[in-house]
Formats: sequence, C-alpha cells, structure tokens
Amino acid sequence: MFVDEVNIIVSGGDGGPGALSFHREKYLPKGGPDGGDGGKGGDVYITGDRDLETLNFYLSKKRLSAGSGSQGQGNRKSGKDGEDLYLRVPLGTCVYNSENGRFLGEVLFQDDKILVAKGGRGGRGNSNFLSNKYRAPRVVERGETGEKAKITLVLKSIVDVAILGFPNSGKSTLLSLITNAHPKVGDYPFTTTEPVFGVLSDKVRPVKFVEIPAIVDGSHKGLGLGNKFLRHAERASVLLIMFNEEKEIEIVRNELSYYSEDLLKKSTVTFPKNDLFIENKIEELKEEILKLLDYSKEVFSSKEDKQSDVELQPLYIEKIENTFYVSSNDLIRAIRRIDFRQRDYHLLLNPLIRKFGLLDALKNSGAKDGDKVIIGGIPFTMLEGRIRCEL
Repeated sequence: MFVDEVNIIVSGGDGGPGALSFHREKYLPKGGPDGGDGGKGGDVYITGDRDLETLNFYLSKKRLSAGSGSQGQGNRKSGKDGEDLYLRVPLGTCVYNSENGRFLGEVLFQDDKILVAKGGRGGRGNSNFLSNKYRAPRVVERGETGEKAKITLVLKSIVDVAILGFPNSGKSTLLSLITNAHPKVGDYPFTTTEPVFGVLSDKVRPVKFVEIPAIVDGSHKGLGLGNKFLRHAERASVLLIMFNEEKEIEIVRNELSYYSEDLLKKSTVTFPKNDLFIENKIEELKEEILKLLDYSKEVFSSKEDKQSDVELQPLYIEKIENTFYVSSNDLIRAIRRIDFRQRDYHLLLNPLIRKFGLLDALKNSGAKDGDKVIIGGIPFTMLEGRIRCEL
C-alpha cells in the first residue's frame, strides 16, 4: 500500500521539575539551598531519509512523543534532558499544521529537519531563589509541558521524469523497459493503482522515473482514480505523456491544467504506445529525455510562504458578576508551572504578575479587593493590591 498523506499528533517532552534540596555535610549543617534545575524535554523533528518512498509507517503510529526531562538533584545537579524524537520521512515530504493548514516546511535533502514540537523547559530548583531576604527558600518550579501539535505529512516525490497517460497506454511497459522497475502489466484499465518508481542508470547520474496512475477525461472531478497522484509530478523536470491516439494528449494536458497550470510549463515529451517495441525508439526516447534534463531547471523548493510571525497573546479579561476570567496562553502556561502548595510560591508568581502587567490590567477592568480572579482554572482573590491563590 502506497501512503502519501497522513495525519499524526506529536508531543514534545515535558521538562523535569526542579529539586528542593539543602546542602549538608560535616561541619556545615546549614549550607544553604542547592537544588538543581530539571532537565529540558525532548524536541520532535521531521527529518529526511532518502531510503524511504512512502509514509506507511505512520499509519499505525498516530501519536508520537519525545522523552521528558528528569528531575533536578541536590548539589546543584541538573536533571537529564529528554531524548529528542526524529521522525524519518521520504525526501519531498511537506509538513502542514492540521488545524489551520499552515505550511511548516518541507524535507528535500538527506537529514533535513523541521522542528514541529518543542520540549518544555526544566523547572528551576530552589537554589535559584536564594536572596538576602530568603536564605532558605522552600520553593521549586515545575517543568514546562511540552508542545503538542497535530500535523499533516504530504509526500510530493522528488523525481526527474513523470510518466502520464490514459489507461492501457503503455506506461507500465515503458517503465519496465527504460528503468530497473518491475511494475504490474496487464491488458485491462487501471492496472496501476498507485505511483510506481524506477531508476535509469545514466553515466552522469541516476535518473528517477515515476509512473502516475492513469488519467482520464474528468479525473479532476474524481472519475477513474482522480487526480490526487499528480502531486508526484509537481517536482518532475520532464513530463512523458504516453498515448494510443493523439487526442488523448490534449485531454491529459487539459486535466493537468485543472490540477495546476505550473505542470503545463514543464518540458514535455510524447510517446505513442505503438513505438514501444520498434527498434531504437526506446534509445531515442532516452536520449531525448537526458538532453532535456541537462537544460531543465530542477525546482524543489515550495512556493508556499515559510515565514511566520510569532505574536504573544495579550491578556484578555472577561468579568462575570464579581469574578474576572483572565485569558492568555503564555500567562496560563507559566502559571501552571507553579506548585501553589509550596510556602514561597510568591517567588515565582510575583515576577509573572509584573511581566504581564496583570494587576494594572485587572484594575483597569474594575477589579477591587475581594473580587475573584480565575487564571487557567486556578482561583485567586484580589487582596490589598495583589492577588492570592485560593488553592
């Protein structure tokens, strides 16, 4: 089974929690805090592998996660970072965000890699909160949760020549004669139901061919096998159209235009099925293709915009009766790293309040002492110009 599109869910590893520890040794009973930081969670990458041709592996692997970081240790020892996860895909694979369709990048060369989910940062140990005021801080930070992403992998194979044509136009036979491939050949329509690849060993470099399943009049409407496999012709330098009757050529070109006008701009060779077994015709075809490849421009990069502007989400405050609900992905993500059962949790909370301008935003929204504030499901109360957790 040939799989060229698949949806998967990937998760970066969680960061490890910081350590709560105090230095102890002979003659130094109160050596101060020495809790180390938690390890960083592993990242998730999509990376290229020239030995792969399909995305079959991901049919049974829909959820994949990188390793989580380890907890920090005493003596200021940091926890071990989580192991990165590398998801290997065929060259020519495009990566999209499944939820909004945004193009994230494409893998064109061996070991190209695209970061699709970051691991969470490790939490800080209590040694980070030592100050003149707090000589023995009993507070540590939780590790950050790793990013989670729903992504779509779409394979657009990198080939030199794409063979196109009507059913029973000799595509499979030509591929078997001109390359090392052994496609299924039969005297009935739609013998080929998925792309078939083959390689012609040229003196200069190997030339990769792909046979596209048959195109018919109306393929763009879903007739026959449809036109979705034309994505594997997008990166080809030369299109080779096989035909029984010359009128088929125009029909095939018309179907190509429905898929993408760019396909019509490629170098095109036509070859009649009747010439398949005529002496020297195959050799002449090889020479013509190789000549075109010498002058063809191989364009592998996508035209899609790879630039994206990352904007931090501002605070949004909604008042319902005497309760103020605060929305901000960045603030909520940071708040959830705090364990509010700890005595000195304010050492983590107060810097966040200042960083996001939370108190000013609440006051501008009409909040006053005694009002409740909800941030990411965590309840707080306004009290004397500050907020206090009610967990």
